[in-house]
Amino acid sequence: MGTIGTQRGIGRAVAVVLVALQAFAGSVVAAAQQAELKVDINTNDGGGAAWYQAWWFWVLIGLFALIVIIAITSRGRAARE
Repeated sequence: MGTIGTQRGIGRAVAVVLVALQAFAGSVVAAAQQAELKVDINTNDGGGAAWYQAWWFWVLIGLFALIVIIAITSRGRAARE
């Protein structure tokens, strides 16, 4: 008979803990809904153009790509001779 009473006591304790956790979760949700969220997406910092908007950057990238393509294609030709 003692084990049944102990099991009921444990069940009640678990129920009390679960109710407390549910109340805490509800208060967290309520607080989150009341919080004001401000998002500033203004990326204009008053500075100059970004590095990827400069024409000389793309010229350098193009030259580098051209050199790599020439090196890859001529390497195969030099090995055959």
